[in-house]
Amino acid sequence: MAMWPELGFQQSPYATGPVPATEEGENLFVGREANAKRLANRLRSSELHPTIEGDNGVGKTSLVAVVGYRLRRDYERGDTGQALIPLPAPFQLTQKSDAAALERKVLLAVASAMIENHDLLKNGGHNVPDVSQVKRWLESPIVAGGGLGASVLGVGANATRSVAVNTGAGFNEEGLRSTVFGWLEQCFPTPQSGAFICVIDNLELLETSKDARALLESMRDGVLSQRGLKWVLCGARGIVRTSASSPRLEGRLSEPLELHPIEDSEISNVVARRLDQYRIADTAIAPVGPESFKFIYDVLNRNLRNALGYSEDFALWAYEEGYFEQGEPALGELLREWIKRRADRSNEDTKLTGTRAWEVFDALAIKGGSCSPGDYEEFGFNNPQAMVPHIRSLEDVNLVISSASEEDRRRKTIEMTPRGWLVRYARNGYSLSE
Repeated sequence: MAMWPELGFQQSPYATGPVPATEEGENLFVGREANAKRLANRLRSSELHPTIEGDNGVGKTSLVAVVGYRLRRDYERGDTGQALIPLPAPFQLTQKSDAAALERKVLLAVASAMIENHDLLKNGGHNVPDVSQVKRWLESPIVAGGGLGASVLGVGANATRSVAVNTGAGFNEEGLRSTVFGWLEQCFPTPQSGAFICVIDNLELLETSKDARALLESMRDGVLSQRGLKWVLCGARGIVRTSASSPRLEGRLSEPLELHPIEDSEISNVVARRLDQYRIADTAIAPVGPESFKFIYDVLNRNLRNALGYSEDFALWAYEEGYFEQGEPALGELLREWIKRRADRSNEDTKLTGTRAWEVFDALAIKGGSCSPGDYEEFGFNNPQAMVPHIRSLEDVNLVISSASEEDRRRKTIEMTPRGWLVRYARNGYSLSE
């Protein structure tokens, strides 16, 4: 038998992925109701696209998933005539991304969403295209052409038409754009009639706000301005705030909704809900209970994703070593010893020469684990360049991660890693206080 059913659970209660956009995800959603209300209000009531900013692993994707699920559910129930329907997957950007490729992905996803939600929108009184024609167009090896204004299905067509073999996924570029934009305007004639919700996640993968801003600016007059599309942009380390500050993006993106770690008073409920959700036996044994989870969360500087990952690592180790026969109370004590051993091993394996880098490391921990190159004076340096070699030394042993950018001094570009927090725990005498 697999491990989790043997322990009395349907699946791992410590999975690190975002909660799903389902009733299950809503049941697992803890400590974010105020943020959820703000995001839902911005999606319902503002023509600006919401943005969310927060550290990696803080729960941005889960927040968007649950809010999107609730908005769609409200429309399905008839509680509102505003059809806010999330696309099924977020869009991920990298430095190799370009606006044309992103727009094509978005428009193909919207066309598929029109098919998937045709009956829902039609029953709600929205004017949606004939789904059979949409399907044929998506799958057709032939496209109708004839000038930049040409399209198919009668949307945006002009008098000159020709037939050509399709070299894409059923569309030529201009036909795709004009037709899908026409569908959106037909289906969502006003902001209050609704929109498809599109998400760009992990905007920091573009590495600098300059790259992010350039890409967003190139989208400004296309999908970022199209009626019937509502965007949510998510990013870490201040990249959203600096990207959205571009004059060309004024009137498009809202001030970021800042997402902070879940409050200490709520964090035990995160695992309590998961244990309840996935428990399939009254005799189930939780490898990491609510209080033990809070301990891991505190050691790892209140990072939810990292705390869940370490909880699952412990569960696997304890199961493989045969410790579950001792019961849950003994597992709690064992977990603390396991964390101490991992912290000691990480500390012993860290080959960092010289005291100055350690001083920077300890000062960074006291500061909360993140800083900008512009904070050099707080670390006792005369200029940013003097601090750089020590940051590099810390990066070399995986105690910090840096994405410094000369133009982005306002961003928190230097952060301690989970391994860094374990080393800090060992160096601090296994104390969580500074």
